[in-house]
Amino acid sequence: MRKPKDKDFVETSEGLIFCVVGYLHPPDKYTVYLKYRPGQEGKWKRKGIRYQRMIHLYSAAKIQAGTSWLRENHPDYLSFCDVRGIELPLVPRKRVTRYYIPEERLLEMLEGAKDSLEAKTIRLVDQFSESTGVPASKFGVTGSILLGTHNPRYSDINMTVLSDVYARRIRESTDSIYEGELEPHSSKAIKRWQRQRAQLLGIPEKYKDQIVCPHWLRGRIDGTPFHLHPTRTDDENTSIYGEEYYTALEPVELLATITDDSESLFAPVIFGIDDVRIIKGPQKLPLINRVESFEGIFAGCASQGDRVRVHGILEEVKDKEGQLLRHQVVIGTITTKGWIVTL
Repeated sequence: MRKPKDKDFVETSEGLIFCVVGYLHPPDKYTVYLKYRPGQEGKWKRKGIRYQRMIHLYSAAKIQAGTSWLRENHPDYLSFCDVRGIELPLVPRKRVTRYYIPEERLLEMLEGAKDSLEAKTIRLVDQFSESTGVPASKFGVTGSILLGTHNPRYSDINMTVLSDVYARRIRESTDSIYEGELEPHSSKAIKRWQRQRAQLLGIPEKYKDQIVCPHWLRGRIDGTPFHLHPTRTDDENTSIYGEEYYTALEPVELLATITDDSESLFAPVIFGIDDVRIIKGPQKLPLINRVESFEGIFAGCASQGDRVRVHGILEEVKDKEGQLLRHQVVIGTITTKGWIVTL
């Protein structure tokens, strides 16, 4: 049976549509955030039903807004997570009426596009596959196209690609990807994107130009923006719920050197770090050797040897017997902002 993956979607009997987050899920629930709910004011439509999008730009702050709506209207979809030590949107598996799988939706589209955006998506997948050698079957579609709520006039294209191997092959083939009809974002568009993300995440103005916008993940096809999301295969998903327990301690800002970027393309984005110097926060801190980011824009933002500045929450990680495993800095949880920039 296929394991849940980041960027899958689930729908409940109330018509609420949630996006699956990451790879750590309770045995009987899915870790999610609310993406769409039925609403007459919504501009997304499917089979005569309009949907209001709860999250326009993914960030911890925006997810918190959706969580507040759930608390007022559907508190049964919020639970305290003992593993993470916070309240989270967790959808019981028995409440799910439909599970959306990106790869299956793309296979359905490959049999025949139903509108211009689906046709454009197929051309995009073909370009990626021909340029990189990654089989089309390893790609998927997520977001509104996955759900069938998209509108060709204004919807973006959000794709997935399975496996670290294929994601890295695509990253190494950036130049060949743009030899065809695809276009990278212009410098003006990137500047606008950096300014927007800096404001959203609280990144100091002087660092906004350091926010990386990798062309292998983001670009345009016939004027339509696209975004690629690497996802783990079942074999790459080694997370076991309840093996580790996380406790938030206090805010911290530091300088560090990246020692390991092998887990930096997925959600959460993970970097190994060393040579740490505290900028803000208590000076007498335990050894910190890892950064985890739930803000997807930091995927692949740094490489081994890079010097980075990190702002987040210091977290203590213990095993199920209560033995200390490590200390790390976490970015972009549901309760706090955070960021990482290369220097």
